[in-house]
Formats: sequence, C-alpha cells, structure tokens
Amino acid sequence: MALYFKTFEKDGTETFLFYPGEENRTAFKRRSVTVLMDRCTEENVRALMTAWDIETLSMEKQLIFCFPVAPQGGWSNASFEDCKRVFDTCQAGINKKDDRPLPRNSFGIPTTEAMLMTWHPMNDTKYVVGIGEGASFALTLAARAPANIAAVLAEGGMIRSDERAMSAVPVCLVHAQMDTLSYFRSVNGDSLTETKAGFTVYADKDFPLRQTLVPLHKDRIDAGLLRGVIENLFMPVRRPNTSVNGDVEASMCMERAGFEYFLDDFRLGDGKRHTWFTCVPQMARQPEAGWPLVMFCHGGSDNPAEAAEMSKLHELGEREGFITVYPWGTDRCGWNSAMDPEQENDADFCDRLIDYMLRNYPVDRERVYVSGFSNGAAMAQTIALLHPEKIAGLFHIDSNWPGKYGGYMPVTEKDITPFRLGFERKQAYDYRMPVWYTYGSREISFPVFKDSTQQNQYDLWKRYNHIPVKPTPARGEENPTGCGAEGDEVEILRPTERHPEHWYQVNRFYSSDPEPQNLYNFVVMHDKGHDIAQMDAELGWRYVREYRRRADGSLERVRDPETV
Repeated sequence: MALYFKTFEKDGTETFLFYPGEENRTAFKRRSVTVLMDRCTEENVRALMTAWDIETLSMEKQLIFCFPVAPQGGWSNASFEDCKRVFDTCQAGINKKDDRPLPRNSFGIPTTEAMLMTWHPMNDTKYVVGIGEGASFALTLAARAPANIAAVLAEGGMIRSDERAMSAVPVCLVHAQMDTLSYFRSVNGDSLTETKAGFTVYADKDFPLRQTLVPLHKDRIDAGLLRGVIENLFMPVRRPNTSVNGDVEASMCMERAGFEYFLDDFRLGDGKRHTWFTCVPQMARQPEAGWPLVMFCHGGSDNPAEAAEMSKLHELGEREGFITVYPWGTDRCGWNSAMDPEQENDADFCDRLIDYMLRNYPVDRERVYVSGFSNGAAMAQTIALLHPEKIAGLFHIDSNWPGKYGGYMPVTEKDITPFRLGFERKQAYDYRMPVWYTYGSREISFPVFKDSTQQNQYDLWKRYNHIPVKPTPARGEENPTGCGAEGDEVEILRPTERHPEHWYQVNRFYSSDPEPQNLYNFVVMHDKGHDIAQMDAELGWRYVREYRRRADGSLERVRDPETV
C-alpha cells in the first residue's frame, strides 16, 4: 500500500495520506475521509488500514484517506484550538503528497501546471472517523465548528465543550454517551425513528439526510461497519459552504443521473481531445421537439461531475424540460476565459460543443443559455460575449473576474479581450444579453467597492445592455447595502422551504430604452461563501427562460407566469 508521510513546514503538523491509485485528475468526483486515532504511527495506520480494508474502499469509492498525527498532548489533552489547527492544516494539504509550495501567477492563484499535479477532494464531501480520544475531538468538532464536516463516524468519545453550533451534522455513534446521542438527535431531528440496514436511525422526517445512526449489534468499528457507514451515511450527503455553518445537502448518484459521457473525445473536429457530460430529460427524448439547452462551466480545478453536483441543473432540466451539457476545460483544470493566446482555446471548444449539441440533439436554437461557477462563470461570460447570436441568456455564479482577485484594479472593455470583442460585435449589431448574476455575501469581494471585480463586471454588462451606470462607493465610503450600486428595483427572496434562512437580495437594473428592459440583475445570496446554494441556479434559470434569441440576432421576451 502506497502510504505517504507528510510534514507541514509552517507548523510541524504531520499526517499520513493514502490515495486511490495514481491518476490524480479525472472527470469524476473524489471525497476524503480523515481518521483521528490516538497513536498515529505508520505501523498503527497500516494495521488499521488492513483491519478496515481501507485500500479496497479507497479504490472502489474513490476516497482519499488522511491520518493526522495528534498535537502534543493528544486529542484529549491538547486545546480544541490546537487540535483544530492540526485538522485544518491537514485538510488544506490533503491534495498533494509533499509540502512544496505551488507556483502562483500574478493574481496569487496557483498556475494550471501546479494544479494539474494535485488531487482534488472537494470541500463539501469531507468525512471524519474518530476512535478513542480522536472520537471526542471528532464529535466536538462537529458540534462546535461543523462548517466543513459532511458526516462523522465515532467510536466512543464525548463532546468536550458546552459551546455548540446547534447545526445538523449526520453522524453514526458507536458506543456513545447519552449526552452525545441527545445532542445529535436534537440538531438532526428525531421525528422519524426506524431500523434499517443494521442501524437504529433517528432522522428529520421532512429532511431525512439529517440523521443519527446507532449500530444495533456492534460496539466497535470494523470493516463491515465502516463500509456500511460510508455507503449509507457518508456517500449520500455533502456540506456546501452556503451558510455560516454549511448546509446538509444530498450528494448526486452518478448511476441514476442519466448522463451520457464523452471522455477524451475527438469528434468536435479541432484535433484535440475533449470531455463533457450531457443529460437529456425523459420528456425531451423526442427528436421532433425543440428543447432549451443549458451549458454549465465548472469552477477552476473542478470537473464535470463536480459541476453537476454543485449546480444540479440536470435535475432541474428533468423537471423543467431542458438539455444540460457540462464541459471540462481543455487543460483538465480551468478555463482560458481571458483568451490568452498561449493557453488552450476554450472559447472555440465551447462554440464547437454548442454547434455539436445543435446538430445532434433536439435543441431549440432560440433557447441556448450559458451558466457557470467561479472560473466557469468567467467562461460563461466569454461565450456570451463572443457568440451573442447563439446565446439567449446568461446566469452565472460567483465570478471574481475581471480585475484583480481579492483586490482593486480598474478595467475597461479594452483591457479584457472577451469584453473588447463583445463590444466590437455590437458595432455591427446592437445585441442585448439578459444577465442574472449571483454572488455570496461571504465572498472575497463583498462588500462591493469601486474597482473590485464585481464593480468591473456589473458596470461592463450594464454598458453592454444600455443600462445607466450608477457610481459604486469607494473603499472607506458608506456602502449601506454592501452590494455597491443598488438596483433600480430591489427585491428580497426567500425561495426554499429546506433552508428558510437562505435569502437573496435581487438588484434589478433597467435599460434606458423607451420601454426599459430588466437586462441585468446583481443578486446577493446572504451568508453564502464560494459555493452554489440550492436555489442559485434555479433562480437564474427562471429569469433567462423567458428570453429567445431570434435568427436575426434580436432578443424576444416571452412572459412566463412563474417567473421570479
């Protein structure tokens, strides 16, 4: 077994790492399991891996395993802060075997070459297993700081703190103390109690993923119990960064998602291999009909499976009746949204993929829409700017572009190649582009100030759509809403029963046309970090679905009674 020992220079933290094979970049999702044990030596780790059949589980479920060495004093005697520091250091460094710093570009972001050398476990699917005193820290972490903990398995242990977040965390408790069981039954809900797959299950009947499992016949973790917990508790749940403590959400089942996979495919005709997933809903499997198409571009270092899990657009498409395509950036890491001539031509790739979808699927040419997250949101804007004659609407999420990431730098369309080309195209025909853009209030450029990426972006799109540009407060000036330039109309939405605390501030901006059009919307999802919340994509879809791109390039709005 290829077990790697890693020491972090910055604080001396040590850990053992085990990866599922040698291929670190695939189009599918990797998860991580962190095992907290009292005496973490190579001999003990290897013995535990053998006893729990971890190598088989790792390969079968594509799980990265991390075994941190406890801080001085152990998981029980060291302070919570010291234990959490060790845990957080390991989580931040779980993506690579060594501690050498990654080369970064001028914006402080790791280079493509550097990211391609790393593994990519997603932050929303980090699971924790604790035994002995490691169980006490795992339970205390889940109770006090659950933000990045998707689910926990603990053998023994107790919550060593009265400070508790009172936030749901799915758990399996083996030989647990009554106080611990009572706490998790309280935060996860216990309105539903049943016996299933060898467990007593306490759950919220309305949100059954919020659950507490107690094994019926076992008081220790063994290979069978670990497998059962991974399959029944860990794999079904994820915890996106969409509230201060994160939210319990369902993981996507790839087998049931209905994807058609195109892996390392050469059929687009540019001589390069490309990868993408498509999903055609049942109602659209009639070739004579015309259905909308949504292209969603993944975030930097992500992949199609991760994009699908975050956005869930294919599930919305099954309900609403549209075809979804999730492309993977040509370099298998990020998107060349800025059109750097020395990097891959992703703009050409996406254009070819749209044409391929138009030729080979029952797509309505007037209803093609683009979306994306983070670096993919930048790419979605690039597609819309270069090919407005094909795109009927844009609804992107959390784009920290264009400008200086996390800083302040003024830009004009002349400084940003896609915007420059987009404005040049408008000289021949005055295209308009409906835009619904969502940003989180815990994002790096919120509150929004003058010369931030957000101000650069929304003012460029306002100018594109003939919307008067309002001044954005500079740093140090009053910014009462945090959103910079407040909308011509402001609406508050609370669109989900599952998360009633989620709320959106929709800033609607109108064009200066004789009949003003709402063509730009800056939407702040409050308390969301850099992630996609349950309703982010759906609210965007509800807005853009009204629009059609006619063959002459004009935009037509067809009112929908269910529109936001």
